[in-house]
Amino acid sequence: MVCSILIIGLIAGCKKEKYASRDTSGLKPPPVDTTTTPPPDPTLVVFDNADKKDGWQTVGDVNITTSGQKEGTGYIKNTITNGSDFMQFIKDLPTPLNTKLTETNGQFKFWLFLSDPTIIKDGSIEITSSGKSDDHESAWDVAPLVSTLKSGWNEIALNFNVAIKTNDGGADYSAINHFRIFFSTTSKSHPDLTTGIDDLVFRQAPPAPPVVFDGADLADGWQTVGTPTIETSGAKVGTGYLKNTITNGNDFMQFIKDVAVPVNTSFTAANGRFKFWWYVSDVSLLKNDGSIEITSSGKSDDHESAWDVAPLIPNLKNGWNEITLDFDKAIKTDDGGADYTAINHFRIFFFTTGKAHADLTTGIDDLRFISK
Repeated sequence: MVCSILIIGLIAGCKKEKYASRDTSGLKPPPVDTTTTPPPDPTLVVFDNADKKDGWQTVGDVNITTSGQKEGTGYIKNTITNGSDFMQFIKDLPTPLNTKLTETNGQFKFWLFLSDPTIIKDGSIEITSSGKSDDHESAWDVAPLVSTLKSGWNEIALNFNVAIKTNDGGADYSAINHFRIFFSTTSKSHPDLTTGIDDLVFRQAPPAPPVVFDGADLADGWQTVGTPTIETSGAKVGTGYLKNTITNGNDFMQFIKDVAVPVNTSFTAANGRFKFWWYVSDVSLLKNDGSIEITSSGKSDDHESAWDVAPLIPNLKNGWNEITLDFDKAIKTDDGGADYTAINHFRIFFFTTGKAHADLTTGIDDLRFISK
């Protein structure tokens, strides 16, 4: 009886405590992980967020719309009405802005609203350090952008290194104080065209996407010593790689690729690189000789940009090696070297130090052009 009373008293005296859930069933949604939010771009410099009319000019009165903006509390809005064919947005800063960027790495970015881009014809986007257009100006034509525009908001990103400059050297990117965009419609007879501008910023240009020359997954177009062979295991990228062996008694290997349609690398001598993977089973057997070549002539030694193999050898390891070659360090033929908008030929050749050696397995994979 005493024990029964004691147990009942203990139960009655216990209070239910609340603890954090230890549910691991996965049925409840996990808490939001705020650590996955990308950090702000440290290179971002705001020219104007288009939330206020201050310093803005356009056709007629400057209008701020406070709904539907891409950033902040509003955007600058205007309409090309039926019977008109022109619009412009101009912003002047009282104090010049230092973008902290250079011609090689800078980008100007903003949002452009167009209710119907199909009726846009041409125009210009301009930034200057003179406080006015056509003086210390860097500009980009609107016409090449038209085919990429969609109805609604369009993110416009313009790299400094492709800007059209005035004869005075273009804009001083450490002292930008003027922006203008103007554009026209194809005619004066059209439905009303709503336009707008928002969130004008400068930033470091993100790397451009790579352009593949050849994935080395197929033997098509390839030449080498003997019959081109595709190895389907151990590739660095894709389903295979081009493989060949310098056997004992031989001292030479080459891989050549011709493409029927020339490849536009999308890069210039200043900002482009050629990259590929090179397999060497025993680097110690390589001679300090050989060449890596790309051309726009369909053959070697004609409109060619090349790099010697010898300087690469000390940094090679047995197995796969990622080879990255800057366009601006290429050795060019006297005709100006390769046209990087029309590459159609690749060759690498190399040697062993002698003909008496263990078989040397070599391979090539994933040839592409990338941003410097």
